[in-house]
Amino acid sequence: MTKKIMVVDNHFIIREGLKLIFESIDDFDVIYEANDGQQAINMLKNKKPDLILLDIIMENIDGFGVMTYVNQYCPEIPVVVLTTVDTGENIKKMLSLGAKSYLLKDASTEMIANTVVNAVQGNTILQNKITEIISNDELYETQNNKNIFNLNPTEVEILSAISQGSKIKNIALKLHLSERTIKNHLTVVYDKMNVSSGVEAIALAVRNHII
Repeated sequence: MTKKIMVVDNHFIIREGLKLIFESIDDFDVIYEANDGQQAINMLKNKKPDLILLDIIMENIDGFGVMTYVNQYCPEIPVVVLTTVDTGENIKKMLSLGAKSYLLKDASTEMIANTVVNAVQGNTILQNKITEIISNDELYETQNNKNIFNLNPTEVEILSAISQGSKIKNIALKLHLSERTIKNHLTVVYDKMNVSSGVEAIALAVRNHII
């Protein structure tokens, strides 16, 4: 049985190009087209495609609005996002809303076709470029978390040593500093983190991936 595809994209040339791609693939046809999110949602109220190819940037209702509707009212329909939007935040938002896969519009014909076939089968495939964007975004978030309290490298090292059970005397010897200096550093750390004890500081540091 032929799988019915809905293409939701505000660019006529993109919709035409996708129709040409799927004309050459057995058992897949672009049956439904929508040029904005509102039109797509109206169609989904009485049409049930086997898969949706969805852009993000559109007038009236954007791709996030369509994805939210699908998530709530027809989550059984797999959605493959095909867009130019390449930020980690938007990729993760679409995937969290239930999108099966996320492609950029520079994806090859083979990649688009393979992703759609797998999505219909319940599988998820992400371009290497997409996984790199997500990884870099998560790395940035982790690094940003490490800077949230503006701890300098010495303060982080001292806090890490204390979390491992090291005594002030031993930390001072290791860092070639006086015990008084180590204690002063800890006072500054507690002030920066707005805590009153080493236990609180360590718990907060772990929670924010500082140590």
